[in-house]
Amino acid sequence: MRLLKYFFLLFFVQTSGYANSNSFTSPSCFNMGGAGSLSLSANTQMKNPAVFNHSRSLTTSIVKYPALINSQSVNINLPNQNTAFSYSLKYLSYGVFKGYNELGEDIGTYRSYETWIDGYMSKKINYQPIFIGSSISIKSSNFFTYNIKSLSASFGLIRYFKNEYNAVGLSINQIGLKTSNRNFSTSAPSFTLSGSKKLKYLPAISYVDLLYEKNKTEVFMGICFVQGENIKFLAGSSTRKFTQNTSQSLFKTILGASGFGFSYNKNQILVQYGFYYYGVGIRVDGINIGIKF
Repeated sequence: MRLLKYFFLLFFVQTSGYANSNSFTSPSCFNMGGAGSLSLSANTQMKNPAVFNHSRSLTTSIVKYPALINSQSVNINLPNQNTAFSYSLKYLSYGVFKGYNELGEDIGTYRSYETWIDGYMSKKINYQPIFIGSSISIKSSNFFTYNIKSLSASFGLIRYFKNEYNAVGLSINQIGLKTSNRNFSTSAPSFTLSGSKKLKYLPAISYVDLLYEKNKTEVFMGICFVQGENIKFLAGSSTRKFTQNTSQSLFKTILGASGFGFSYNKNQILVQYGFYYYGVGIRVDGINIGIKF
């Protein structure tokens, strides 16, 4: 168990501490394998900030990782006629356990966690099927004696065709400043080109996202099946399937970097459950519970 925590912690220090888009704080992050930045979602990091949520709602999320690592978050969305404001508070805990240095020597109790606050604004352009949006994030990451604080902003644009399910979008993600143990640096932004389309012969909506980050491009593809007015089934995967996998079995290779989800929305209550498989076969589970008011 300690070894598993150690490897998970190394993974998050390299990804979450420097690019918090890789931290899962809601099943909305992964129930389509990372796709769906144009979909309505709460407590996610990589959604296009121009997505306009018409519902006045409060949503809480829990994500459970292996080795007692978990995250909790809460989001409130406050729309009016042409503008929507959304605020999120997120906390990611890596647990409390014995720490060791590179020589395997005991260095005492190790406690690591991350907290951050996000604010989003989306606005409709008058008389045009175009939405613009922006977000700001303040984050603090604490890894034993290593501390990272960051301030970042994102910007998004969405153009709709026919209805809210057919759209293209572009977002510039996480432009900002960062301080690591009093050393200042800038964060290189990532870029997401997104599309969504309501399928003609199926009760489903498809999503495609192209993420350009750190001089490489990743592709995410997902689909949302709509069953009646209240039930949705979601699934998706990405090209991370090939970079995450480390010569695992065929079954783990197929499931790697893939997500699956289910949501039920009735009587102003939303319940969403999802799970995600890393390429090495590790599974992450999450649940959203929301209420409209």
